[in-house]
Amino acid sequence: MIERLAEGLVSWQIKCNYIPLEEQNLYRYGFELLIAQAVNLLIACFLAIIFHEYLTISIFLLSFIPLRSFSGGHHADNYQVCTALSTLMLCVACAMVKIIPDEMIFAADLLFCGLCGISVFVFAPVGTDNKPLDEKEKGRYGKCSRIIWGIEAVAWIICYGAQAKRESLGVTLGHLAVFVLLYAGIIKNKKLKK
Repeated sequence: MIERLAEGLVSWQIKCNYIPLEEQNLYRYGFELLIAQAVNLLIACFLAIIFHEYLTISIFLLSFIPLRSFSGGHHADNYQVCTALSTLMLCVACAMVKIIPDEMIFAADLLFCGLCGISVFVFAPVGTDNKPLDEKEKGRYGKCSRIIWGIEAVAWIICYGAQAKRESLGVTLGHLAVFVLLYAGIIKNKKLKK
């Protein structure tokens, strides 16, 4: 569906002479990414309303998206699987915020933030078969992902120190998702090399 919508937008822009025919593949790919992100964002808003977890989902996305963008890891094979996994990830984050008792938040925060931090410093970025990284990109993305993790770790400390325990958990749940996707990417890359 996303591919057809992007194709329609590009065809219309070519017909109106907004873009040259030879750049249609680039524009189609860009529209596919834009539409997929918009769909995922709309689903996140819908889940925030259903679970009454506006702040949790906002903080989760604010910690997850920047770190995920630079650290890499597993990517779904198509937009439908990506959307389904993103939805599942947000549902799990909302459920965890509701079921983790207040007295366990600090331990969960330390565990999730620590696992992600170690993984980011040791493995990030993790490329994929669709987006292999050269040495220059690995160095730049690795540095950016470590800086972002550090900034977000400080944000977690500030949230926790300000007695905003549930908000601190939103940050570290975003880190847990990055951790899982990093290792899934490592495992997938090892299987592809065999």
